[in-house]
Amino acid sequence: MEAFIGLAGIVIGATIAGVFMFFKDKQQHNFEKVRTKRELLLGKYEEIYTNLSEYASFAQEISVQMIGDAGYGSKFDVNKLQTNLKSNKLKMNVMYYAPQLMDQIKEIDAKHAVVGRALAQFILKENASKDEKGKLTGEAAIASAELTKLTGKAQEKLAGLVEEQLNA
Repeated sequence: MEAFIGLAGIVIGATIAGVFMFFKDKQQHNFEKVRTKRELLLGKYEEIYTNLSEYASFAQEISVQMIGDAGYGSKFDVNKLQTNLKSNKLKMNVMYYAPQLMDQIKEIDAKHAVVGRALAQFILKENASKDEKGKLTGEAAIASAELTKLTGKAQEKLAGLVEEQLNA
C-alpha cells in the first residue's frame, strides 16, 4: 500500500509540474508573440514617418525648383531632385500597419497630385509666359505647403500610435 501511495504521489507531482510547465511555456510564447509584433509595428511606424518626410521633401524640392525657374531664370532640372519616391512604401505600410492614418494619406495624395499636375504642366509648357509659369509655381507652392502641414499632422498621429505601443 505504501508503494502505491508513493507511486500516486509521484504521478500527481509529475502531473502538477507538467501543468505548471505547460502554462509557463504558453505564457512565455504569448509574451514573445506580443514583443515580436510590437517590434514589427515600431519598425513600420518609423518607416512610415520617414516616408511621410520624403513626400513633403519631394514636394518642397519641386516647388523650390519651379520658383527658381519662374522667378530667377534657373532651368528646372529633374536630376537635382534628391528624393526618390519609387521605393516609397507609404501606402502599403499605412494600409497594413497604421490604417488609422488612411484619411490623412488620401489628403496627402490629393495635394501630391496637385503638385505633380502643376509640375507636369510647367515642364510641358516650356515656352509658357512668365505669368503662366508664375501661376503654376504658385499652385505647386501652395499645395506643397499644405502637403507639409498634412504630413506633420499625420506624423503627430503616428507619434500617438508609437506611444500606445510603448505603453502597452
